[in-house]
Amino acid sequence: MEVYTGLVSFSWNFFFQIINTLILVFLLTKFLFNPVKNMLEKRKNQIADDVNGAAEAKSQAEALRADYEKKIKEIRMEADAILKDAKAKADDNSKKIIQEARDKSDDIIEKAQAEIDRNARNARNELKGDVASMAVMAAEKIIGEKMDDELNEKLVVKFIEEAGDVKWQN
Repeated sequence: MEVYTGLVSFSWNFFFQIINTLILVFLLTKFLFNPVKNMLEKRKNQIADDVNGAAEAKSQAEALRADYEKKIKEIRMEADAILKDAKAKADDNSKKIIQEARDKSDDIIEKAQAEIDRNARNARNELKGDVASMAVMAAEKIIGEKMDDELNEKLVVKFIEEAGDVKWQN
């Protein structure tokens, strides 16, 4: 039965439709909207936790990075110190080797000078002997006779003493 009153008509169907709509809204809210709302809230909380975890992980990573950079700097400083120490030791070894070489060359020069001096003395002594024998021979020729050994020796010693005082010139 329908009753028409102007533009809007009122019937029991309309009343049942409103009740059905309310029941449908209630059921949808209970079984669809609330679980979806709860799921979205859980997802929101999970995302917030992930963001917080990421921020914390980032801060930890920054701390680790700073720590590693500090360690790298310390290692570089230690390496520089080791290199400086090695260079100083190499310089010391170099100076020591050079000094040893100079000492050895000085020893060689000293020994060579001693050898030269010894050879010069030997040559002078040999030359004195030769000069003495030539002087005796010259004296014998000048005097024309043979002298005795004692007189020869006196003359030679006197001649050598006088000749030893005179510097030889080239």
